[in-house]
Amino acid sequence: MILRVLGCSGGEAEGDRLTGLLVNGTVAIDAGCLTMALKIPEQVAIRHIFLSHSHLDHICTLPFYTKNIFGHIDVPVEIHALPETLDALRRHLFNDELWPDFSVIPSPDAPIIRYSEIEPGRVYEVEGLRITAIPVNHLVPTVGYLVEDDHSAFVFTSDTAETDAIYEAANRAKHLDLFITEASFPNEQAWLAEASKHLTPAKLAKEMKKLKRDVPVAVYHLTPGDKPRMLPELEALQHPRLSLLEQDSVFRF
Repeated sequence: MILRVLGCSGGEAEGDRLTGLLVNGTVAIDAGCLTMALKIPEQVAIRHIFLSHSHLDHICTLPFYTKNIFGHIDVPVEIHALPETLDALRRHLFNDELWPDFSVIPSPDAPIIRYSEIEPGRVYEVEGLRITAIPVNHLVPTVGYLVEDDHSAFVFTSDTAETDAIYEAANRAKHLDLFITEASFPNEQAWLAEASKHLTPAKLAKEMKKLKRDVPVAVYHLTPGDKPRMLPELEALQHPRLSLLEQDSVFRF
């Protein structure tokens, strides 16, 4: 398995907060930065996109992606997401007001994208991968993902406050090579993390006690302006295998 990090909040620019992962070149997890990080042939190669939730930093390049691949594909790209997330796309994005509805363009029988509802806990087999959606604790309905093949696996929690099920799934996984989770605000903004259902480094430290597997832990979603305050707080956790999820990183499992 090859995991490519398309975007994260490890840098200084706001663009670094846009979220996206690419697995084996054909399956994307979230679409915050598809068109920024990938060349057109790389965008065309994607066959499936699994969305964690409807917040803009996880979906914002999806409209431009649909236009970029128009005329270059013969089979619709499958957009996999919770029913609530797909409903948000229909009502607020691909609604012919903000963007044309590419779920019916060029025709309802042969669109550019096709919506596919996912059920938490169900395993979806695509492109040689097994992908399981696991509910997490965020402001809108949100899932993280366990992504597996026959020899390797990683977990992506997406945006979440304190949660349990995804740690239980990680601990049960036959293989686990990487655990990706978030920390969004410095400890002094614990109130903001609570209100927006995110983590601080201190909250992350408590969450990490739930992970019973000795694997690398990669942290993403740091607010760029708060990074100078958050880095010492993350270092103070003294977690031997914790690091930032760096943009453009490639993991080969």
